[in-house]
Amino acid sequence: MRIHTRLGLPLNVMLFALHIEVAHKLVGMAPAAFFEYATGLNHMQYRRGRGYAALIAHREQVAAHSDSLLLRMLQKRGVPDADFRGFKENIPQGHSAIMVYGLGLLDEHSAPATRELVAMFDASDERLCQLEDTDGPGFLAEIGPQSELGPAYCAPLAVAGIRGPTLELSAPERAALDLALIRRAHMALSFLAAVDHEIGHWIGRTKAPDAMRGLPRFAVLLAPPGLPDRRRHTPADPAARLVDFIGAVGHFLREGSWPERPGSIADMGAQADRSGIRGGESDRFVRALRSGKDPLTRKSFRTLVHTQLWTPNTKASHLDDQADLLETYLVATLLLNLLLPDHTTAVGHLDRTGWREAYLGWWERHRHRYPPPVPSTAPRLPTWLIDP
Repeated sequence: MRIHTRLGLPLNVMLFALHIEVAHKLVGMAPAAFFEYATGLNHMQYRRGRGYAALIAHREQVAAHSDSLLLRMLQKRGVPDADFRGFKENIPQGHSAIMVYGLGLLDEHSAPATRELVAMFDASDERLCQLEDTDGPGFLAEIGPQSELGPAYCAPLAVAGIRGPTLELSAPERAALDLALIRRAHMALSFLAAVDHEIGHWIGRTKAPDAMRGLPRFAVLLAPPGLPDRRRHTPADPAARLVDFIGAVGHFLREGSWPERPGSIADMGAQADRSGIRGGESDRFVRALRSGKDPLTRKSFRTLVHTQLWTPNTKASHLDDQADLLETYLVATLLLNLLLPDHTTAVGHLDRTGWREAYLGWWERHRHRYPPPVPSTAPRLPTWLIDP
């Protein structure tokens, strides 16, 4: 069976492919443009489906380009050139590990469970990369219940569907692709659940107040599906929930209490106008992000955070710090958007059926591997956020 070649594997069905897509969405680049930016290789290699082969063939050139790119980024942050080698040596290998490291959650203080999980995922992706194109049995063994990931990662998912490539396939090829997409979806949900717990582990070490202690943080991004016969669907996909959540955080910081319901677009727009950070049309800015019309990039997200958390006494450096801390929710939103399928009848909306339950299942599965949370004295989130 040549499904490995036919489907463009290993890139299309591995977790690291999702991480790369999240990375280029963060910077607001198309995939091919981001490929050229990150590797220094011509974007046509990616467009022609030769991206992975080009990376292998020119790995030394790509490594040199990566070093140059990293050095420029560090220089912008004020890191001395003399510290570059030490900084580079601390960066882990593997896309899942790099993603957690980039969020500031992978260091000597990280929970063993987090380090073990990302190492397991990166090793699994690498094994798929190393398969010969025609090794159908090896491919099926890696995505099946006997793999090192275990049977939980190939169990059926009770969801409306999983976003994936649209291809004309034979019945055996379609079955294999479906298995691979189920495996990748389980890995992505498991990855987010581990990051979710690691955030709590990190905040616990700082002893800062934590309104979400002991709660599944990224569940705020996953509202249950609306009624199937509804004619008009209110935006409630991960992007909309993220915008509502940031608005609620801003309300809490200004008022000292959580809002009883999501803030209106008019209210969030007025708050943005008061901040003076935007040059007008703030209602349109909030509405476009919430509806998914405008992309959620790192730049637009930071603008949202800055405008909603602003007060007359807030320093710009504090807003930057808050945006850094909240970026985990942006990454989770982008990853979920890559998993949830389009709604079959509501144009512009995703079908959320089953995804909240699937995520909560992985969050519960990982919970025992992290230190139990101590009781929190911080005001808890309102029901509309934690139990919609």
